[in-house]
This record gives sequence, C-alpha cells and structure tokens, in this order.
Amino acid sequence: MKNLHMKKFTLAAIATCSTLSFAQEHNHDREFYGPENPILCGQHIQQEKYYQEHPEHRTLDSIQQANFQAEYEEFLANEFDPNARVSYTIPVVVHVAHLGGADNISDDQIYDAINRLNEDFQMMNNDVNNTVAAFQGIIGDADIEFKLATRDPNGNCHSGITRTYTTNTNHDGGSGLINDIVSEHGYWPASDYMNIFVCQDPAGAAGYTYNPSNWNDGMDAGIYMRHDYMGTIGTSSNTGRHTLSHEAGHWLNLSHPWGGNNNPGDAGSCGTDDGVSDTPNTIGWTTCNTSGTSCSSLDNVQNIMEYSYCSTMFTQGQVARMHNALNSGVADRNNLSTASNLSATGTDGPGAICEAKFSSNLRYICAGQSIEFYDESFHNVQTRSWTFSGGSPASSADADPIITYNTPGVYSVSLTVSDGSNNESTTESNYIIVLSDPGETLPYSEDFEDISVIPDNENWMVVDYSGTDPWLLTGQAGSQGSSKSAKLLNYGNTESSDDELISGTIDLSGVDPGDDMIFYFDYAYRKRYSSNDEWLKFYISKDCGENWVLRKNIHGDDLSDVVASSSYTPAGDEDWYTVDITNINPDYYVSDFRFKFVFESDNGNNIYIDNINMYPSSMSDIVDSPEASTLSVYPNPSTDLTTIELSAKEGVDYNVAILNTLGQQVDEVYVGTLEKGLNKIQYNAGDLSKGIYLVRIESEGKVQTVKFIKE
Repeated sequence: MKNLHMKKFTLAAIATCSTLSFAQEHNHDREFYGPENPILCGQHIQQEKYYQEHPEHRTLDSIQQANFQAEYEEFLANEFDPNARVSYTIPVVVHVAHLGGADNISDDQIYDAINRLNEDFQMMNNDVNNTVAAFQGIIGDADIEFKLATRDPNGNCHSGITRTYTTNTNHDGGSGLINDIVSEHGYWPASDYMNIFVCQDPAGAAGYTYNPSNWNDGMDAGIYMRHDYMGTIGTSSNTGRHTLSHEAGHWLNLSHPWGGNNNPGDAGSCGTDDGVSDTPNTIGWTTCNTSGTSCSSLDNVQNIMEYSYCSTMFTQGQVARMHNALNSGVADRNNLSTASNLSATGTDGPGAICEAKFSSNLRYICAGQSIEFYDESFHNVQTRSWTFSGGSPASSADADPIITYNTPGVYSVSLTVSDGSNNESTTESNYIIVLSDPGETLPYSEDFEDISVIPDNENWMVVDYSGTDPWLLTGQAGSQGSSKSAKLLNYGNTESSDDELISGTIDLSGVDPGDDMIFYFDYAYRKRYSSNDEWLKFYISKDCGENWVLRKNIHGDDLSDVVASSSYTPAGDEDWYTVDITNINPDYYVSDFRFKFVFESDNGNNIYIDNINMYPSSMSDIVDSPEASTLSVYPNPSTDLTTIELSAKEGVDYNVAILNTLGQQVDEVYVGTLEKGLNKIQYNAGDLSKGIYLVRIESEGKVQTVKFIKE
C-alpha cells in the first residue's frame, strides 16, 4: 500500500462551491463577472448568511467536520488501498427547472454531462494523459459510477430526469425552486439519490453544492448547475467539461486544494489546507501554470478541485476522502450504494423497459416539409417500430427517423419499443399538424365569428408553456360589433409565463414587392395592479413557423395604463385598442407566411385579441381600413423634431394632442381630416419640459394613447 502522509491543515468554510468560470482556452483571470461570466462562487456568501441566522449550525459543522477528518485519517491508514478495486454506484436524478427556452436542456445534454462525470471519476477522461509527470503516479481512480435512476421514490418507472416550468430558475438558495419541483414531481430523498438541479442562474454561479452535513440532509442538499455548464454539448461547451465533477467532489466532502474558501490566489492560503494527504499546499490557481510553486513546492494545478480550467485528475488521497464520505453516516451518504437502495432506485442493472415515449423537433409544419422524431423510451431499448400516419416513409425502425409529410391534415404517430423480452407502446393522436402551402389567400381577415374552438389545428394553434390557461375562444366580448374573440385568462395567474397564439398559413407570394403590407388588429386589456409590466409581442415567419422574427413590442403602460381590480371583460368598442404593424417587408411575401401573438404575464389581467386584418396597399380600395391608431412616435425619446405616424379613414376628423402624466392637454398637434391611409405628422417637442408625455388621438369617439419621452 502506498504510504500517504498526512499534512497539517486548517478547516475553513464548511459549505463550498465552485463555478469554474475560466475558459480553458483563455487561461487568464477575468476581471468582470455577469451573465456571461458567472462568479467563481456565491455559496460561501449565502452560507455565511445562514450561519449568521443559525450560529448553532456553525459550531455543529465544525465538530462534524473534525470528526470526519479523524474518520478519514483512520480509513486512509487502515482500510484504503489505491490499487484495490472498490466500486460504488450512486443513483442520480436530474431536475431541470426552466422557462421553456434553451434552459430546458435536452436529454442528450444530460446524458453527456453524466458521461463526463463518470469519465472523471473512473479515470477515463481523455485529458488524463495530459497530467504532468510529477503527478502521474498519484492519479486517483475513484471507481464511482453515477447512474440515472430508473425508479422514483414510490418504485414507479422513471427516466431519472424531471422537468419543471418555474420562474424560480434564478435560484438564490431559497426554497422556491425545490418547492416547485416537489409540488410537481414529489420528494426525492438525499439519502437515496444525488439530486442535481439545472437552472438558469444558481446564485450567480455556474455551479455550487454543500459538503455533507446532518443539518442539511434534505433534498435541497444537492448540486446546483447552470444549464450552460452542464456537460459539453447543447447549451454547454468544453468550457464546462469538469464543472459537474468539481461540484460532485464538494458533494463528497472535498475542498479546494488551498482550503475551504473561495479565494484562489490569496497568499495566506499557504497556511491552510484541504485535509487531503497528497495535494500540495497552494494558494490556488485561475490560470494553467503547471509549473507553479505558490507555496514552495510544485502545485497540483491540474486538480479537478482547482480553478485553473485545465483539470485532468483527482489524487489518490482525494479518492480516499470521497470513499470515506460514501461510508459515513453523515447526511446518509452511506445508504446510497447499498444493495437495497440500488434495487429500490433501479440502478442495480440496465433497468427494465417500462415506458414508450417520443418527441419531435416540430409539431406544426407545411406540406412538403420534414420532421425528425426522437425515441425517448426507457429503459434498455433494443428495438423499436414506428408508424407515421400520413408520413413518408410510413414506418421505421430507426431511433431518430426523419419523416416527410406531403398532404395537409392532422396525423397520429405510434411507437412500440422492446428490450427483447417486454414491449411498450404509445400512440399520440392529432400529434402532427400539416398546414397548407400555399396558405389562405388575401385579403386576410379574422373576427373569430366562424371559429368554433381554439386551437382548431388549421387556423389557430396555441403554445402554453406553463400548462395553466392557454389562449381560447370566448363569446363574452368582441371588437367592431363582433361577439367573439381570442382570450387569454390571465387574471390570477401568479406565474410569469409566455402564452402563444399562432396563425395558420397565409399566401403572400403574389404580392408585388412594391406594395406595402397593411396589417392591424384590435386588443382589449386592463392591468390588475398599476405595477404590472406585461408584454404583448407580435412575430412573423417566412418559413411556416420554423423561425420567427419579432416585429412589435407593447408593454406596461403602453399596453394599458388603466387598472381593473377584478377579472376583466371589455364592455364595448371604447375598450379596444388598434395596433398597426408597418414592418412586414417584401422578404416575407411568401406562400407560407405565419404570424403569432405572445403574451408575457406579470400577475396582471386578461387580454383579448380580435379584428385581425392583412392586405397589400393595392387592395386598399376594396378593404375597409381601421380607425386611426398610433403607428409609431419616433425618435422616442426625442429632444425636438418628432414624427407621429397614424393611419386614417377618409372623411373622418382626428384630434392629435400631447398630454402630461396627469392627463392634462399641454399642446395641440393636429385637428381635422387626414388622407386615407398612412399619415406622417411632424411635431416640434423642443418647447416641452423634460419628462414623460402621452400622444393622444381622438377619432369617432375612440381614444388611443402612446407614451412619449422628451429628453
């Protein structure tokens, strides 16, 4: 057995964390930290705050860590043999907390992260051979396998991955993220699983965790990872190659090589230690200086617990310390690898096939387009059989087949998978919506009177990320004499969520590039609280919805500055606002044009959309134009000359004025009739005092306002 001599050490902060936010390719210190450069560690700040609130835990942790150190020294001296193969399996569950965007990372990215973790803990990482010669002889093989659980705490079949739509993706150490996950997916005990939480921002860091502790042995005592530092693919990159391994080291009671703090480069750290026998004293590194001797001996700069970002290895002494943690009753780490727990979590084998499941890159396409499908069944899938109604080919045995749909319609998809002994099947009816190309002809008009339901998979589709209240058809209110409209029940929605209302296809391919596209719609909305800052966004697509471009933002007081404390329903035409879209350029004059509305909530009130119209300017003579509405005020903010654009009806009087924030008129801009169509009114704001104003347009008994800032 190799003689590993203990060093003098001083235990510092008990809770440790890391972000490894220094790019391996750059190897230089960062002077600025923000969304693109997360801080090295935020947890020590929160840990200290916790100790301030619970000073008794500071004392208990100090005693507990001292006892652990004594156990480790005994284990190292009498039990640990670096040449012996002692294997451990740790059941893992990954909880993805997301807002429906890129932060909802793919299964493949999660699998990649677990693979990288296992490589580091089994000395199979492809950069281990880059370790400098001086430390080649003490590279440690922890022989620990991290496996996604195949059973949940109730013994049910599970993928080992949960996904939760939540606004608590900026996790600050509070209970919100955990509570949201538990509410949807139940409680996953830390004594049975290593919980990994993936979110947008874990306390301003790329990753953090806690050392084992009996005061913190609940589900929240897991590992918190920023989604773009999870593995090396998807939203992440090779920059995050060892980040999860670093955090797993902390989770198994390793400190940074310079001691239990987050201050690499501090000369005072030569007098502290990490409690491990064969990691030289160091002040810590944020650069890859493999010949560094910060404390008079060669530093182990390539250690995975360093910040050098050229990590390649654990030492044998670190392996012994992690093994001791897995044999310690502290935080019940010793239960994880027991035969009974591996059986209960389904990690004692490949797992039996128990669910057929699939996804696709698209659900809505145009005729002639293709969709890629992904088999997400679990576990131990050996063979699969797909059936695609309306697709070409109509069947497949591939894991990820690509299927083309040539005929508009609504189609089902079926999948049967087998592990050689057992089969599982699933069928999703109405799964694929194939839209017409070319789409509906111009002029386009939608007052929802002929629509019986939303979504109807032809004219209107919806996306409801939060899974609560999607856009629907209502007969309670309508604009311009209509009795129906599209409604989003937003009153009482305490979660911030995006809800999409998406059109079918419209044929613009025959429009002359010289024609302007006229597009307008009405909406009705009231705030619930004056502080609400909700958004209505308008997007267009020229490829049947595969890609979208933002064309209009309306939010806060511009959406409405009127408050309705109860669930809002518009009472009449005076409650509706008209919006003109003036930036649909000829690049979008295609046969499969689509548009969508996206509403971003902020605990506000209901919103309604109606009277949607689109046609080229050459059709203006045969189409009724809308009441006047503010198209734009620019520049905004402004110092002097300002342009107010509005559309007008022929023979109608308009009153354009400037109001202060008290609603008092401070200037008259224009009174009289305007030419039919788009009008531009020049206004000199030079005499106005600096501040916020409203541009008000009155016409035919309707009032429209838009915020204007004078600098």
